Amino acid sequence: MMEKILHSARTHLESTPNAGHDITHTLRVRDLCLHISRFEGGDPEILEASALLHDIGRPAELKDPGTDHAALSAQLSPCILDRAGFPAQKILAVVYAIANHRYSSGITPDSLEARILQDADRLDISGAVGTAMTFAYSGAHNRRLYHPDDPLASQREPDGKEYALDHILTKLMLLPGSMHTGTARGMAEERNRFLQSFVDQFIHEINTGRGPGNE
Repeated sequence: MMEKILHSARTHLESTPNAGHDITHTLRVRDLCLHISRFEGGDPEILEASALLHDIGRPAELKDPGTDHAALSAQLSPCILDRAGFPAQKILAVVYAIANHRYSSGITPDSLEARILQDADRLDISGAVGTAMTFAYSGAHNRRLYHPDDPLASQREPDGKEYALDHILTKLMLLPGSMHTGTARGMAEERNRFLQSFVDQFIHEINTGRGPGNE
């Protein structure tokens, strides 16, 4: 059953040009969901199915930014689940989790499974993996690494759509506070320790040799 669902997810995602949100992201989110569930509870079938299908609408969103990939993924999922033989009484729970997983929605879902999916999806854009995804996305969209005069945005408004480092500072570093479960929050805090050390080293390297006469 899950193999059929995974096959459908692969089919939908194979056309995405977004290396950060390809099938490997989907598989990591699935694994994170199941890991969190071992400590927090939740229905493993609902979690695995919702994780596998949560981004299948993303290729359409990349073609048309007006598309909400979470809503489209939720819309496409019932047919896939039904064909795979997924328990009918659990389909609505999967659809609900998928529809409410999006970071930018600011929604706190009612179901435990939906909260875990949100946590897992956010965890995957944190830490080392999230840093790699940020720079991959920034390169693909011709965004600069950092502001040359104020890389830490200490005297300007940060702009995560223009500078990769700003995105790290204004989104990735804040992720632990957005987690719903204690398990995910602890994992996010651990990943943030790496992220802070990365930012510190990044700033150290770009400042090496800077000074009067060295700009």
